[in-house]
Amino acid sequence: MNKKCLAPLLIALTFALAACDEDKGHYTDLGGDNGTMPQSDNLNPDSSGIPPSPRPDVSPDSADYQTLASDTVYFAFDSSTIPAAERGKLQQVADWFKANPGHGLFLAGHADKRGTPEYNRALGERRALSVREYLVGLGLPASALFTNSYGADRPAVQGDTEEAYAKNRRVEIGVIVQK
Repeated sequence: MNKKCLAPLLIALTFALAACDEDKGHYTDLGGDNGTMPQSDNLNPDSSGIPPSPRPDVSPDSADYQTLASDTVYFAFDSSTIPAAERGKLQQVADWFKANPGHGLFLAGHADKRGTPEYNRALGERRALSVREYLVGLGLPASALFTNSYGADRPAVQGDTEEAYAKNRRVEIGVIVQK
């Protein structure tokens, strides 16, 4: 294939892949007029086969993110792997959860502002699902763990420094009182 044909082919392939990615549901699109998460995301399990299990009566904005604020999990650039240094926080979350029955947890994934909005929402979702899977491994019931991704839409701090970026690559854990 000559070089004149290769460039248009690569451009067409890029657009085709981008169009496919936009069809995937993201929790940041809370769907409907009532601010609840879309039900179709129940059908997209993470790599462990554990579905995100959103409930239509639970909104990520109704959760209390202050109770477990010190247990916010931070991530490396462009990664959804939980760093070893952050895993102790998740053990503390599991201990708190077991000592406080009758609650659910919202796992809100975030990214720094580098990257496209679509990529950052997907990365935030992968981070939230990674934390969810880890907590399930620690014995928490999957039915009490809800995920959401804000991508770069809700930064913890403003700025264009590595320190600011590092504080924005996170999963915040919100407490939900079960009804």
